Amino acid sequence: MKTIGLIGGTSWVSTVDYYKLINKFTNDQLGASNAAQIILYSINFQQFKNMLDLNDWDSISKLFIEIAVKLRDAGAACIVLGANTPHLIADDVQKAVNLPLLHIAEAAAEAINKEKISKVLLLGTKFVMENSFFQDKLSRYGIQTTVPEEEDRAFIHDSIFAELTKAVFTEATKSRYLEIIDKEINKGAGGIIYACTEIPQLLQDKKVKVKTFDTTEIHARAVVAFATEN
Repeated sequence: MKTIGLIGGTSWVSTVDYYKLINKFTNDQLGASNAAQIILYSINFQQFKNMLDLNDWDSISKLFIEIAVKLRDAGAACIVLGANTPHLIADDVQKAVNLPLLHIAEAAAEAINKEKISKVLLLGTKFVMENSFFQDKLSRYGIQTTVPEEEDRAFIHDSIFAELTKAVFTEATKSRYLEIIDKEINKGAGGIIYACTEIPQLLQDKKVKVKTFDTTEIHARAVVAFATEN
């Protein structure tokens, strides 16, 4: 079994799910009392958010590279960024540490492709919805990506940082998300990507009219497949 180098804390809410899912899927795969070999580095989310607020991706890249080097030197065989947004600088991290970096958007693209869905709605922070790093991965599989209208994008982004990353899940926010999703389904979205690792926790008890893709679960499965392959 390969040792997983997991960078978490972005936020701690979803990192808890990553840890649980990676260990669960490892046990499902190997049985007995097997669990994953994980080296976890959980960052101070406020430090990360301060950089995001300044759109200072150079500093974010430097921070994540420093952490990834520590994980590599501690024996990690791969690097996992436990959130969607930091994948904007995933290529920088992978080049710096020269280890496999298991990309969340690549895993999502493969999952969507298996379902033969050609048009999906992308929900996440503004960095995910308004930059190309996630959509580029999908386009390589012939998947068209749409995002909500500007006002809806602003609501989603603000709710993620004001509520979801603090484990605050309200019925009002849930209802607004479902309204946004229904609006985009009516425009032709055949699937919904929850490209913020806290969104599945908000909407976990709600069904929508089309297939949904939980990037936390998809990513965790891809990580376990890598770590347990011969």
